Amino acid sequence: MSRVKNFSKAVFSGYALLGVNILYTLASVPLALHYLSKEEFGLWVLVTQVCNFNSLLIDLGMAGAMSRILIDHKDDKTNPAYGSVIQTGFLVLLVQGVLIAVVGGLISYWLPHWMAVPENHWSIFRSLVIWQCIMLAISFSTRIFVFILQAHQRYDIGNYSNIGGFVLSLGALWAGFYFNMGLYSLLLAGGASILVTGVYSFWKVWQLNLFPQKGCWGRPNRATFKELFFYGLDIFLLSIGQQLISASQVPVITKTLGLEAAAVWSIAIKFFVMVQQLVYRLFDFSAAAFSEMMVREERERLQMRFRDIVVLTGSVSVSVGLMMALCNQSFLHLWTRNRISWSIENDLLMSISLIVYAITRCHIGLAGLTKQILTMKYVYLTEGVAFAGLGLLLAPKFGLMGVILSGIVTNLIFSGIYGNYRTAKYFQIRKSELIVVWLRPSAWLLLILSLAAIVVWNITHSLTPFWQLLAGASMMGVVTSYCFWKVGLPSGIRKELLARYQNWRARASSG
Repeated sequence: MSRVKNFSKAVFSGYALLGVNILYTLASVPLALHYLSKEEFGLWVLVTQVCNFNSLLIDLGMAGAMSRILIDHKDDKTNPAYGSVIQTGFLVLLVQGVLIAVVGGLISYWLPHWMAVPENHWSIFRSLVIWQCIMLAISFSTRIFVFILQAHQRYDIGNYSNIGGFVLSLGALWAGFYFNMGLYSLLLAGGASILVTGVYSFWKVWQLNLFPQKGCWGRPNRATFKELFFYGLDIFLLSIGQQLISASQVPVITKTLGLEAAAVWSIAIKFFVMVQQLVYRLFDFSAAAFSEMMVREERERLQMRFRDIVVLTGSVSVSVGLMMALCNQSFLHLWTRNRISWSIENDLLMSISLIVYAITRCHIGLAGLTKQILTMKYVYLTEGVAFAGLGLLLAPKFGLMGVILSGIVTNLIFSGIYGNYRTAKYFQIRKSELIVVWLRPSAWLLLILSLAAIVVWNITHSLTPFWQLLAGASMMGVVTSYCFWKVGLPSGIRKELLARYQNWRARASSG
């Protein structure tokens, strides 16, 4: 199957997954808020962040290393090196899973005091951390099947397995609350999702014959482990920086503003995070194809396709970011029945944050795929530390707005500047070209849609929340769609899409 077809299937299934994720969130958050207090919900958000950070520390970047190194060998399934990577990777993941469970149990005893969790929640907090880490340990043992699918550019299969996981998870969540399991209902929902994704991924790898051929499995060895470890360690330092930004948000807010503020943050940014994943997937689903081009030394084609992805990422992030800034206020009012709200300034800053993070992430991601991390691991780590420190300083003074500002400023200063430098060096082009030429469509789109959003806001802000959401989303959606096609897309992508559409119409007419 061609790269374009794999990418198209990945994007289609990825957006289907996003749609299911939105439906799951629309149903699960009100369900949880019905059975739990805001403080209890904030407690669960904190547990999730802590456990995810624990898994990141244990992972040591091995996940990203396995997926990338498998691409180096996946073209020849008779080569024992392919099987060696799979076996070595599986053993590493198994050991890491055990460590996650053990470490989670140990830190659960002193963490409530350090995180300033109210004493009446200490017992349930410890129990939730332990069981969540156990579930993460189980999920680690099945991740190798996902990495094999990704190496062969079959992201669509992982997306469909996650869709099934969301469906089963929602049923388990409802059942847990129905039988008065309280916060443990959220654990039950997570366990159901892990079961579906793990089993389905293994079955598809087997069905598609993506395992090494019989007699060509090789064996786990030290050389493969060293390659995974040292490349993974570089990725780990990158991930630590990322997690210090994402995973430290809730702890910083909890420590400076309290559990209720953490709950407000988690819910108010929920759909920003979802659309952020929508934008991120444009690069993520291209990563395996980009890596394959690197392995096969298709440098010119790689530059063209990467530029297209950067332009597309910038324009999509502008479009969905401004849509969310315009609609989030009225949506939160309806979704949570006015129990959760925050200022319009926060929404505007979140849209800027979405745009900045999405674009800089492309450049950082490309450098990671080259397997030449170099000093970038220290740049990203420094950014993470700077964000946490600046967030602790600004949050008490500016509230949640200070947390968002901290992220924007540190991302531009650190990974933004360095990511542009690495891309320009790799393709041997001027850094100014990346900003002035590559981002020109996105910049024009931002200007036009910002003016349109101001007009729509003035027309709709006096309406009731329902009509404000409906009218604002409808008007802005029409303007955004037209401007995205005419301004946001580079002419090359637009011509390619038109040509594919005309070919499809010709085949449909002849059939």
